[in-house]
Amino acid sequence: MTRSVPTSATPPDGERRLRAFGLSTDIVHTALRPGLSRAANRTSMALRSTPGTDVYHDAMEQFHLLLANAGWQLVYVKQQPRLLHPKGVHSFTIASGTNVANADRRQQPRTRRKGQATRDSLAGPRAELMEALFEVPATPQDPNLVAAAEAAPLWLLVHERTERGLNLELSRPAKMTSSGVVTEWDDRIIIGFLDLDGDLSIFDDPDDGTGPYNVTVEPH
Repeated sequence: MTRSVPTSATPPDGERRLRAFGLSTDIVHTALRPGLSRAANRTSMALRSTPGTDVYHDAMEQFHLLLANAGWQLVYVKQQPRLLHPKGVHSFTIASGTNVANADRRQQPRTRRKGQATRDSLAGPRAELMEALFEVPATPQDPNLVAAAEAAPLWLLVHERTERGLNLELSRPAKMTSSGVVTEWDDRIIIGFLDLDGDLSIFDDPDDGTGPYNVTVEPH
């Protein structure tokens, strides 16, 4: 994990573009916070890959829960889960990376290895084929929905864990290396830093004693 902690505010233009996309900083942070909190509280006994898995799996579920009522649908494209916009204008999935949300736009993020589904969705000319890195059980899906997801431009919600939280950006992949690492981007939307340091969000609405629960706590 890196030590850098960029500003927590999404640039105004970035927030405007997120809303046009059908998202917002608040939605992104809300979806990512549970998995990030779980990852941050893992013990040294956990596998090294566990914190990253926490963020990925929890966030995909949370995004689906938050966006389902607005008409977004979860679709698998070559085993890659994507959230498809209600009008099919774009889709996104989550990816971890390095050099994320760097203020110097010359410093491009680099993802971990991605599979064939991402390569097939690159903006611009497509590079050589590569087999998918992971296989998951086939999920019965509406073929029209899958076709719509394949046709929709794919964006990656790229995140990078630091000691305090997540660097974030929503970006459109343009070029991959032969090993499957995304190194160039067609477009990037920088998102405000998700800071877990001192996060007391679960106490935002404290009970003043008038609620349905009145639990007495006594020392042993």
